[in-house]
Order: sequence, then structure tokens, then C-alpha cells
Amino acid sequence: MTLAVATQVLLIVCGVMSIVTIGVETFGITSATAYLDGYTSAIDLINTYDRVTLIVTILAAIAILATGVLWVLWQYRAAKHAAGQTRRSPGWHVGSWVVPIICLWFPYQNISDLWRATGRSRPAWQIVWWACWIVSSVLFQIATRIFAVAEDLELFRLGMSLSLAGEVFQMAAVPFAWLIVRDITLGITRRSAVGIPKMVS
Repeated sequence: MTLAVATQVLLIVCGVMSIVTIGVETFGITSATAYLDGYTSAIDLINTYDRVTLIVTILAAIAILATGVLWVLWQYRAAKHAAGQTRRSPGWHVGSWVVPIICLWFPYQNISDLWRATGRSRPAWQIVWWACWIVSSVLFQIATRIFAVAEDLELFRLGMSLSLAGEVFQMAAVPFAWLIVRDITLGITRRSAVGIPKMVS
């Protein structure tokens, strides 16, 4: 239960960092647009954006990394409690997040199995959570590649726009992720407390 609560807290932190990042990226896009429109004094704003975004990016990366570590630990323990009721082992509940290609759908199936272990079908909004997560991940990857090759402010502004869009989708995924951790944890805890036997699927 403590691990679940810690994961939920860090999910909220990630949501807050997404809001902060959206504000910073909006400021950067506005500054870049002003400069491209001929307001050369906006270069000072762009320099400010560079300094602020470095700090925010580091803090956001720490938050998402810490949240990811706690999430997979929580999911591993939840899968152990649901042993015999999931398609995959607890180890695969962790590994499926990092293996290329299968990370696009295995984690979704694994969470669905954990819902089943609580005696519930997966909620209709789970697909919204997963779609937001996948879209945000794709947008971040594209933005990162653009930042790596950008040689002019126009292309850099495109990267900022994609990064902002990625943060919006990530922020949208946070409430659903929070509910997943809370409700699956409560469900498994309650079923364990009343001694409901495990059923092999």
C-alpha cells in the first residue's frame, strides 16, 4: 500500500511538471515567434527560455524516472499478488515496458489482467490512458530528434511545439494512471483480505 501511495504522489508531481513545462514551452514558442517576426529584442527572451528550460527539463526527467521505477515496482508486486490470474509473469509485467515493439501493447494487456484479478473488467477509459501515453511518447521522441538536428530557430520552434503537445497528452494520462494504481491496489487488497482463492486462467 505504501508503494502504491508513493507512486500516486509521484504521478501528481509528474502532472505538475507537465503543467510547468507547458508554460515554459509556450513562453519559448512565443519568444521564438516574436524574433522570427522581426522583434530582435526577443533574443533576450529566448536566452531566458534556454536557461529555464534546462532546469525544468532536468527536474521533469528526474520526476518521470522516479515515477517509472516506482510504477514497475508497484506493478511487479501487484502481479505477484495476482499470480495465476495473469497471462504473464511478474517479471514480464516489468520487462514489457522496455522491450521494443511489444511495449506498444503488452503493458496494456498486463494492466487489463490486473483489473481482472480484482474481479473487475478493465474500465472503458483505460484505452484513453494508453492512447495518451503512446501519443506523448511518440511526440517526445520526434521532438528530441528535431532538437538534435535543428540548425535554425524555425525548426527549433517546431520541436518546442511537439514537446508542448507531448506534455499535454502526458498530463492527460496522469489522472487515469493515478486511478489505475489506486483502484487495482484496493481491489487486490480487498480480495486478499476476504481470502478469495486464486483462479488459474
